[in-house]
Amino acid sequence: MFKTSITGLDGLFKEGDIPRGSVILVTGIEGALKSTFIFKMISNYIAATGEHGLYASLEETRESHLRNMDSFGFKKPEKLHIFDYKDMRSDTMNEELDIVKVTEDMIDFYMEKFDNLTVFALDSLNAFSSISTVVNPRQYMYHFFSRLRDKNLTSFLIMETSSSDRHVFISSADEHAEYFLADGIIELGVIEARENVKRYIQIKKMRTASHSMEKHQVMAGKDGISILGSVY
Repeated sequence: MFKTSITGLDGLFKEGDIPRGSVILVTGIEGALKSTFIFKMISNYIAATGEHGLYASLEETRESHLRNMDSFGFKKPEKLHIFDYKDMRSDTMNEELDIVKVTEDMIDFYMEKFDNLTVFALDSLNAFSSISTVVNPRQYMYHFFSRLRDKNLTSFLIMETSSSDRHVFISSADEHAEYFLADGIIELGVIEARENVKRYIQIKKMRTASHSMEKHQVMAGKDGISILGSVY
């Protein structure tokens, strides 16, 4: 189960879990440990299940990402594969790029190579959207999310937000279609109170699961990541 892959995460669920085959947005400000949290959760899940996973990075090279994870004491399991778009960006620098098709082809390649590839992460959706040249963002996002579900992948799409108070009740559905189309939204953020700074996690939306809506403290260090009680 995904909820047992991070110490304390199961305490945020009253019933159910992150649904298999769903599309989950992982949002938050810079420095909230979004990439670190998802990488560790997927790593632990894969180690426990023996399934394969794919982590696609648009903003960092594979080597840079692994160095960052190593600073937290995280080691990549053999069945977690990292794709970093580096060569693809160089080859198409002066051309229009159908990033959705490129990503679908990349996923298909790994799924054909590994029969039990069940987990996908994209880091980040911001970079993914900025590269796209589509005219209708809502339509293309709907297509992309639908294709991920069709492949029966549990997908974690990391998205940086400008502030920690961004939430699903956005005025324009076309401008922020991903909030409405996602099956779940997990927010990671930072709370500053006087000299006390705390990182937190909050499940804002999770279809088919009963969960806490409170912010819970996240601790990260050489010993890994864990979730403690409510920050308030």
